[in-house]
Amino acid sequence: MAVMTPTRAAIIGAAIIGGAWMLARAADQAAAYDVQDAPSADPAEGSTVLDFANPWGAIERQYDAHQTEAAMSSTNTAAFLTLIDYSEGTSKGGRDPYRTCYGYRHTINSFADHPAVTGEWSGESIANLGPQYAGQVSTAAGRYQIIKPTWLMCKRALNLPDFSPDSQDKAAVYLIRKRGALDAIEAGRVAEAVAKCRQEWASLPGAGYGQPERRLTALIDAYTNAGGVLA
Repeated sequence: MAVMTPTRAAIIGAAIIGGAWMLARAADQAAAYDVQDAPSADPAEGSTVLDFANPWGAIERQYDAHQTEAAMSSTNTAAFLTLIDYSEGTSKGGRDPYRTCYGYRHTINSFADHPAVTGEWSGESIANLGPQYAGQVSTAAGRYQIIKPTWLMCKRALNLPDFSPDSQDKAAVYLIRKRGALDAIEAGRVAEAVAKCRQEWASLPGAGYGQPERRLTALIDAYTNAGGVLA
C-alpha cells in the first residue's frame, strides 16, 4: 500500500482548495448574470462582468447554446414565443416585432446588436407608468422587449453574433429556460409556464411591476392560435 508523504498530502490539499475556489468563483459569476428582465428601469445599464476567473465558462456557454437550440425545435415553444409577442404588444399595428422598441417611438434600423448597444437608440422614459418610475428609462427592444443588461447576459451566454430575429428568439428561449418553464411549455401547461416567466416579462399576469398586464385567457388564445397544444 502506498504511503502518502507530507509533501504529497500538501499538494493534494492545495489542489482541492484551489478547485473549491474556482467552483465558488463560477457560482459568483453565474449569479452576477442573473439579471431580471422587464420593460422597466435599467439600473445596471451598460454593466457587464467578464468571467476570466470562471474556468467552466466555455463549457457553460456550449451547454446553454445546445439546450436553447434543442428547445427551439418545439412547436409549443414557438407558440409560447408568440404568446410573449402578443403580451408585450410588439406586433401591435402590424409592426415588425423584431424591430420594435419600447414606446413605439423608434424602429430598429440595424440588427448588428441591441439598439442601446449600437447607440442608435437610448431608450424611452417610463415616468408615465407611475411615480415609482420617475426619471427612469427602459431600453426594452425587439420582439421580446429585452433590456440592454439582460441582452448582454444572453449574448454572452449563447455567444450570439447580433440582434437578428434568430438571436432574439434564442435569447427569449434562454430566458424561459432560466425560469424553469420549458418542461411546462412542452407539456402544454401554459398557465404554469406563464407564472414562472412573469418576473421576466412585466406584461404577464401577476408580474407585479405596476405595469399593464394581460389576461391569462387572452394569452392562452394567442398560444393556441399559434399552434400550441394544451395539456
